[in-house]
Amino acid sequence: MVAPPHAAAVERIGQRSARHMSDLMRLAWPVMLSRAGILIMAFADIAMLGRYRPGAVGEANLGLSIFIPVLVVVIGLSSGIVAVVAQAYGRGDWAECGRCWRRAMVWGGVLSIIGAWVIWQGESLLILFGQTTALADSGGAVARALAPGLVAQVFFAVSAFYLEATRRPMVALIVMIFANIANFGLNWLLIFGHAGFPELGPVGAALASTLVRIGAAIAMVAVILFQRDALAAGVRGPWETFWGPDGWRSGYLMRKLGISAGLSGGFETTGFAVMTMFAGQLGPLALDAYSISHNLVSTVFMIGLGLAVATGVRVGIEIGRGRPDEAAFAGWTGALSAFLIMSAISALVFFGRDTVAAVYTDEPQVAARTAALLAFSAFIFVPDAMQIVLGQAVRALGDAWIPIFCYALSFTALLVPLGWYLAIDLGWQESGLAVAIIFATAMATVTLEWRFRILTRTPLESRRA
Repeated sequence: MVAPPHAAAVERIGQRSARHMSDLMRLAWPVMLSRAGILIMAFADIAMLGRYRPGAVGEANLGLSIFIPVLVVVIGLSSGIVAVVAQAYGRGDWAECGRCWRRAMVWGGVLSIIGAWVIWQGESLLILFGQTTALADSGGAVARALAPGLVAQVFFAVSAFYLEATRRPMVALIVMIFANIANFGLNWLLIFGHAGFPELGPVGAALASTLVRIGAAIAMVAVILFQRDALAAGVRGPWETFWGPDGWRSGYLMRKLGISAGLSGGFETTGFAVMTMFAGQLGPLALDAYSISHNLVSTVFMIGLGLAVATGVRVGIEIGRGRPDEAAFAGWTGALSAFLIMSAISALVFFGRDTVAAVYTDEPQVAARTAALLAFSAFIFVPDAMQIVLGQAVRALGDAWIPIFCYALSFTALLVPLGWYLAIDLGWQESGLAVAIIFATAMATVTLEWRFRILTRTPLESRRA
């Protein structure tokens, strides 16, 4: 039988797709699990606090509503290292990869110290955002306990970015496994006051997270500094200036892409934080239900973030090798993977929402309200993952500024007024907040897909110009 003329072309496309998908998943699965591990710690906090006393989950989430936006912004500002290191790795410039890590550690350290000071003002910020004095006091105490861990979490993230961009993602995963084990044990001691430790409730959970973050950061930095041929890898050697090897100017591209990611992430997480503030105004039950839903959405989002990092690394490496067509295919492969994986998770959560709610809390009223909310929240997963994958792919192509506009439009201009209108004005309560998030993440996905399509149709020389 004679094959049709197009059979060979179809086969080549199939082989290409399989190669890209295989390469993506080899890099992505440990990144996804290590990123999920960051919020699995938060899941352990909430699940254990849900069995401590009613209201403890809401208090912890108010503190996290201050901590998480600052954390995401600072890590975003430091995340330009992914594209820069990936491109250097693609060129075969191993020493420049390590020099980029050192510049990013200084940049991230300065930013995280400033961010920790902002988090320390959590009580005042919560009052400013309309919380009662009692809730602001308890949420502010949680924020202060979390603040010192910001520096450590940023050092961990920068080190993970460096290792992942040089195709060594397993280190961060192993460290996160041990970090989660330690966090569970410290929670047991500090939340409930076992073994003679003080019973600190939500503040104890925050202190446990801070201690674990410090330990994880030390472990990651030690692995990098004591890797084989550390001098040749560029992670050791003279610093030359405060800002690292070759000075401030050499980190321009890293900072530019980081500022884009930081501002984009800032719009997104600030929009989500405002949703938490709206939930606080709906009452304690609504706040607890929304807090649980938000934790689940954030935890699942880490899978999307892992896919985004892997996609950005692959796009950056192909750009470094001078293969823009392969870079474009890598980006679309990442977006398709996010759609398929998150669709499966959405279905599991939607149909198993009662079971999921019971995992978080044994309070009947909170569990019932959470299960009802998860029927809407399950539809957030797909667009939320696709927008972060496409955003990382766009930045890996060198576009720093258009993504900021896409995120500002979606998570400030749309999400905040729509969330208020649906939840407060129309009386949809916390379900209205989830519906608003669905629309905002969908808009971000559409606008970033439009931008990535334009960039991948533009010659590489024109983009560099």
